[in-house]
Amino acid sequence: MARFRETVRSLLRERLLDAAYDLVAADGFDRLRMTQLATAAGVSRQTVYTEFGSKDAVGAALFQRELERCLLGIQQNLDAHRGDLRAATEAAVGFTLRLAADNPLAKAMLTSAGSHEDGLLSYLTTRSETAFGTATGMLNAYIEDVWPAVDLYSRDLAVDAVIRLTASCIVQAAAPAEESARRIAEIVARITLPPGV
Repeated sequence: MARFRETVRSLLRERLLDAAYDLVAADGFDRLRMTQLATAAGVSRQTVYTEFGSKDAVGAALFQRELERCLLGIQQNLDAHRGDLRAATEAAVGFTLRLAADNPLAKAMLTSAGSHEDGLLSYLTTRSETAFGTATGMLNAYIEDVWPAVDLYSRDLAVDAVIRLTASCIVQAAAPAEESARRIAEIVARITLPPGV
């Protein structure tokens, strides 16, 4: 019976997050209201508050779910180039930048920058510890497993650089995604690979 309840709760949470995603993509996070979310998901407002507690918690859950989806895509792009650190980095960064440019939630995050509310952008800026921590853990483990010859110090520098530079390009793109991905991959290669490789 407990397993059934967990499954139902998980399905409810996903339904609420799907509805929140659609609402935020259409109108932005600033305009999201818990009553509106309840109506869109076909549940009571109390159910929404019981599940999340606050609008901010909805935003955190939305961001976390998109981050996990992004990390799966990053891993697939890294896996496609396991023999070449530079190509793997370029593919993974390029994927991330294209995903952010095409993702309605990411667009909503970036367009809320002038809002009086914290909004979702803070998950890439002032409240980025969780996202950066998750990405750092995943990339450190991946590099250690696939490219064990990269020393710990170089690996830490490269992972920090790729995460921060990619986040910066998402927030304020200075070049096309492909060019940014190529430049970030070059930085990672210079940090981690011996000269001439």
